Parts: sequence; structure tokens; C-alpha cells
Amino acid sequence: MRVSQTKSNIVFTAGKVNLYSDFDSTYCPAKHSSLHNPDGNAFMHDYCNKMNKFFQDTMGDVHFNLTTGRTLGEYESISWLLKMRDFRLPFPETVITKDGSDRFIKTGSDNDFYEKGVFPFNYNCTQKDKEMNIKELTNWDGDKIHSELIRLADKYKIRLVEADSENSVFDYGEKSLFSSGKLNPDDWTRLPLKDGRILEHKIPIAEYVLGSRNDGRLKFNLIFPPDYGFCPERNWIYDNLVNDLKRYMQAGNIRYHMDWEPADDHNHHRISCSITPEIENEALNKLYDTKKALKSAIKNNDIVIAAGDGSNDFDMLNPLKYLDDSFICKCEENSSYKDFYRKNMQERLDDLRRIYNGENSKYINGLRKELTQNGYLEQLENLPLYCVVMQKKNTKLQSLIDTFSNIKKIIVTNSACLDEGIKKAVKIHAEKNKSFKNAMSKSFQILIFGIKKKSSKIFKIATGIILTGMLIFTGYKYFNKTKETGNANNSNIN
Repeated sequence: MRVSQTKSNIVFTAGKVNLYSDFDSTYCPAKHSSLHNPDGNAFMHDYCNKMNKFFQDTMGDVHFNLTTGRTLGEYESISWLLKMRDFRLPFPETVITKDGSDRFIKTGSDNDFYEKGVFPFNYNCTQKDKEMNIKELTNWDGDKIHSELIRLADKYKIRLVEADSENSVFDYGEKSLFSSGKLNPDDWTRLPLKDGRILEHKIPIAEYVLGSRNDGRLKFNLIFPPDYGFCPERNWIYDNLVNDLKRYMQAGNIRYHMDWEPADDHNHHRISCSITPEIENEALNKLYDTKKALKSAIKNNDIVIAAGDGSNDFDMLNPLKYLDDSFICKCEENSSYKDFYRKNMQERLDDLRRIYNGENSKYINGLRKELTQNGYLEQLENLPLYCVVMQKKNTKLQSLIDTFSNIKKIIVTNSACLDEGIKKAVKIHAEKNKSFKNAMSKSFQILIFGIKKKSSKIFKIATGIILTGMLIFTGYKYFNKTKETGNANNSNIN
């Protein structure tokens, strides 16, 4: 007898939400600077209580990941500041730092922090799968690159200073690269100046040092002295260090991306350099984690919700970034509008906005027809991805709002209303995807849709049963009464 093999279609994670939220001005609506004011942000008590209740009510249904532009040390610092104000903002399951760098796993409870002062994340507890996946894609090994950086600093006799933040000592204390014994924030004032600008000079004056911000294993940020670029002797040394580091990366066939940030007042007139793995021809950013999560969501009948408010959230909040590359290539290959696929992002978004707004022109009508026939628009609309954007003036995300709010892929919500945006996104998806709705837990359905009233059909059936019972009871009483009357009459005759 031949036994055919069967496959189980049971999906144990179906009906879940994978939430990825930015921190500043998105999950935490209070500005960092304002938290130092003991009389400010009174609304935060209610907000923290509301978010705590939301995550309690959705435990097991919503998996919360924070994705921030902060380092872990910076995030810890503001967490302590929140604690000092007794703002008990719930912690996420994971924290992704520095715009897509290391993903730290929660090791303690909220109560451990707010009651005992034990911060629930540390630099040694990261998601190793992410680091291994990126290594497979790019040959990037953060520990080895860090060791090479230390070796090069020693080779050129440069003092290497490492700390969690390049921002102010006032906000970050000893975690700041500019705290006592680290980098001198006023070093640039010792250089020859004219109208506030540093002049070229032959003899080195600024301290011979190199700053390194603790961005984790997946990113590095190097901060140079203020005379780098103005003193030939210093230029030669630091250029050699950077070129040696590049040669090391090239020899190891490491795919990396290097960005330079110019000197200005904010960074104490120090040039800085960011080195990251190169993913899909771009620097590693917040999109990496959400894009990977979306692939799992499609497989498991879950959804991904990304939330943010700033330019560093743009890629993460842009549905176009989630379309499969092979699908796009196929569409372009067979397209009569190849220029659409070759336009820059803002131009493509503008074309889509015109399509969704119903513009009636030869070009837009033709493009709309093609993108409908090749499935491009359908792919976008069917992505189990929703993006919550915080409402604010002059937002860098306006082009995304204008393009995708019409098809409900972008949901705009007010400050301190992140939970409302999340619930709205879940409801939108559940209403058009019955399999997702049916897979949601009962408690999650009640939270999103409320308690349902009994249907009219059930009401009619129940009413019919009651009326039938009443008729039977009335008939029974009538029958008994008639019988008793008959018996009484018989007695009188006898």
C-alpha cells in the first residue's frame, strides 16, 4: 500500500503584528531636552500608562521592536532620564540601534529597571542571526574590523577614544566622547582662525587623537581632530590610516559603504566618517530589519507595521522599497514606460501619486494601465505592510504621505497617538484579509473591532424559541383548565 505524504498547513504565528517603531518623537513623544524640566511633559504619565495597557492587552499579538538613530548607550541614558521623571515607558522586545545597526535582545523586565534600576539591554546580547546573515552577504565581521582599527591606531601612535555618543556631556555624561579625558570640544579654538574659519597651518596644534562612537558590531563612526584637512602632516597620517583600513576591507572582500560628514559647529569642527556594510548597493539602514520581517510576515500570514517621523525613517516607511527586485526587473524588461523604473525615487513617487489621485492625462493613463496589467499596483496594495507617520509640519515624509495615504498604506496620526495608528492599520488589513482576521486571537479582535452585537438572525431564532415556549406553556395551561372544568361538571351530574 502506498502512503502519500501530507503537509501541515497550520501556521502558529498567523494573525500577529510585527511592529518596528522609531523612538524620538514617535514612540517617545517628549523631546530629550524637555525631559530635564521637572515640571514639563505632564502628559507623559497618561501616555506611558496608555502604552503599557496597549502592550498588555496585545501581549502575544503585537511584537514590538524599537529602531532608533541612537546608540545603545544613548538609549540607556534617556531611559534613565525617563525613570527619574517616573515616566514608565514600556521597553520593546528588541532595540535596533544607529539606523539599522546591532539588534539588542531584551534580557530583563520592565520592573527590574523601574524598581531595581537594572537596564534590560547590554552590548553583549545581540541578535547573532542578523550579524551572521550580513556576514554572508558582505563578509562583514565587526569584531575583526574593530581589532584592525585598534591595530592601525597603534601603528600610527594615535590615541583611540571610544564612547557611546558624540553629543553633549550635559545629556550623556561620561558616555559622551567629549567628556573629561576624552576629546576636547574646544580644541578647534586653538587653531589659527579667521572669521571663525580654520586656516591651513604646517605645525600640528590639535591633539593627536581619533574618536570612535560605539555604534555596535555592524557600524563604525570615526571622529577626527579639527585640524584634519588643514595641516598637511596630520592629513598624511590620518589619510594613511583610512587608506590602510580600506585596503583591509578590500583584501577581505568586504562590501562596505563609507560616508563622510563635514565639520561644523554641531560636531565641534571635526570631520567624521561612517563605515557600514553595503546592502543592495546602499548603506545598512532601518529598512534591513523591516524588509526581512515582511518576508516572514508574508509566509506566516502576519503583518508588519513601521512607524516613524523623520528622514532617517524614509526608506523603512516607503512601500516601494519592499517590492521584490526580480519582479521589478521583469516589469521594466517588458515595459513601454521604462523611464518610470529609472527615475529617482521622488519622481517615481510623484507618478504614483498622480495615478492614485486619478489624474487624466495620456502619460498617466498609459502608465496606470500598464502598472495595473503587470501587477505592479496590485503588489503594492497587497503587501502586508502599513506605515504609521507622525503628524508634524514640514515633514520630510510628505511625498510618502501624498502618495500612499490614498491606498491606506500610510496612516498619519498625532503625537502621543502611536497606539491609535497601530490599531487603525490592523483594522484596515483585517477587513480586507479575512484569513488574517480569522487567525487573530479573540482578545485581539475585540480590541480592534470591539464586542460584536448578536446578529439579527440569532436574535430572530432566540425570539422564535421563546414565543414557541410561551405558546406551549399557554396551551398546556388552557388544556389543564379545560380538563378541570370538565371534571367538575361530571361531578355535579353524578
